Amino acid sequence: MIRPNPISVEVFLVDDEKDVTDALAWLLDSVKIRSRAFASASAFLEALGQFDGAACAVVDLRMPEMSGLELQNRIAESGHDLPLIFLTAHGDVPAAVNAMQAGATDFIQKPFNPDKFLASVQRAMRLAGERHTRRLADLKIHGLIKQLSAREHDVLHGLLDGRTSKEIAVALDISPKTVDVHRANVMKKMGVASSAELIRLVGLNAGPGLRGSATEK
Repeated sequence: MIRPNPISVEVFLVDDEKDVTDALAWLLDSVKIRSRAFASASAFLEALGQFDGAACAVVDLRMPEMSGLELQNRIAESGHDLPLIFLTAHGDVPAAVNAMQAGATDFIQKPFNPDKFLASVQRAMRLAGERHTRRLADLKIHGLIKQLSAREHDVLHGLLDGRTSKEIAVALDISPKTVDVHRANVMKKMGVASSAELIRLVGLNAGPGLRGSATEK
């Protein structure tokens, strides 16, 4: 049974055979999952460059212009973190295994079972929604961190490392009282009420790269 996804997730279908994408689109539409079909990898990459939502893709492993594996690499190089499902012919299992090792979520052999296909798409959509939610959270926290002054960012680092005000003061060569002022400003700008909440927000929800996003002011 297909359960509704909490986030709107688009399913991209990439296959040079129109009969295949038409059949997949019809199957997805039958359970109210919207999709967009592309007859080539290059057309898909062009559209992906303009897309900023949550999405997953069903990709044919063998295409004349660009193979599914090459497309997988191009997607990764573009910075998109897209859950991919590969459609494979009988002799493509080794290549499909390589695709899985490179991060694909599933591969399905043709001809495939419709229920298995729909279940695989549902998993990929759920994963796409989760990744998109994380990315939005990272962007939000990154934006909040950019509001901090250089000194406030230094204090934030100390708090994330579990240091006390006195320890941060020694490290920064300022008074503990000054640290407390900066800490209060950090919490106000980040929209939290305590150091523990701050650590949870930045330490758990944001990617590690955000800890190093100092902004000189």
